[in-house]
Amino acid sequence: MVGTGISEVVFSTFDIDRAMNPLVEVGSYRKIVLPDMPREQFSAWQAPEDCNRIEQALFCASGDTRGRIRAVCFHGSEKDLIRPSQRTWDTGGIFDLDMYSSDVRSVNRALQHDHGWTAFGEPVDYKMGKFDVAEVVARGPDGMMLAIIQPRKKPSFDVPVFNAMSRVFNSTQLVADLDRTLQFYQNVLGWKLLVREDVTGHAEPGADVLGIPMPLAETCLRKVAIVHPGGIFDGSVELIEIEGLDGHDFSGRAIAPNVGLLVLRLTVPSPAAYAREIEARGGILYSTLMTVNMAPFGPIECFSIRSPEGAILEFTAPLDETKIPSAL
Repeated sequence: MVGTGISEVVFSTFDIDRAMNPLVEVGSYRKIVLPDMPREQFSAWQAPEDCNRIEQALFCASGDTRGRIRAVCFHGSEKDLIRPSQRTWDTGGIFDLDMYSSDVRSVNRALQHDHGWTAFGEPVDYKMGKFDVAEVVARGPDGMMLAIIQPRKKPSFDVPVFNAMSRVFNSTQLVADLDRTLQFYQNVLGWKLLVREDVTGHAEPGADVLGIPMPLAETCLRKVAIVHPGGIFDGSVELIEIEGLDGHDFSGRAIAPNVGLLVLRLTVPSPAAYAREIEARGGILYSTLMTVNMAPFGPIECFSIRSPEGAILEFTAPLDETKIPSAL
C-alpha cells in the first residue's frame, strides 16, 4: 500500500515553549494551540499509568501544513531523554529532522546567538549524489536535532516552498545494521529505496557535518540509504550506519513519556488494510488499530509499529489539513 511520506513528527519535550520558540522566532514557524490529548492517545503510545496529562501544540512552517511538528509534554510521569549523549555513532530512536533554508549560516547563527543552540560543526558546503548543498546539524534542547540544508543548485526533484526554514522533508535514524533495517522498511513495510550509497575514503561530507573526529572521518565507512513509501524525496526516512565507531544503543528508550523525537506520522489510504499487510509480512504492531480523536482533525483511525532501532512509525487515515488553523 502506498501512502504519503512523513506528514507530522511528534516531539516530546520537558517544556513546549522553551523547545519550540526558536523555530517560531528564527524559522517563522507558526504555533497552533491545541486541547490536551484524549485518553485514547495515552493507550496508542503506551504511556505509563501515572501519566495524567499530555499537553500539545502544533507547529507548521510558514505557508505550509505538511511536515509539521506536534510538540507534546507528558505530565505526571518520570521521564528521561531518549538520546542523552546525542553522538552520531549512538544508535536508536530518531536522530534528526531535515529542513531546507534559504540561508543556513544566518539561521544557524541566530539559533546559537539568540537561543543557545549548538551544532556538530560549522555550516559546510558539500556534494553527495544528487545533492549540492550547504548544511549544518543544529542541536537544541530536549533532543531536538535539525539538519538545516541550503541547496546551492536547484535539485532535480521538487522541494517544498521555503524561506527561513521549510517543513520537515526527511528524518534520519542512526542504525546498527543497515541491511537489517532496510529489510524492515522494504520487506515488512513495503517502502521503496531511493538512495543506497557508501561514503568512505574522504572526510565526512563537508568535513564535520556529523561531528566524526579526524582522522577517523577520512577512513570510517558510512552506509547511507533513503527510503519512502511512494519513492519520492519528500517525507522520506534516511538511514545511516557508521561502521567501526561503537556508541550507546538507545533503542529501548524511544518510548513515551521519554523526551526527544518520538514518533513519525504518515498517512495511508486505509490503516486497517495496511496493518493487515504488515502483519502478513511478519511485522509486529506496536499499537493495534484504534480510533483516536486527533486535534485539529477529529477522529482518526491509526496504528503503529517500531523500527529495529525503536523509532515509532504511526500510520493514520488521510487527514483534512484544511482543518489546521491558519494563525495563532
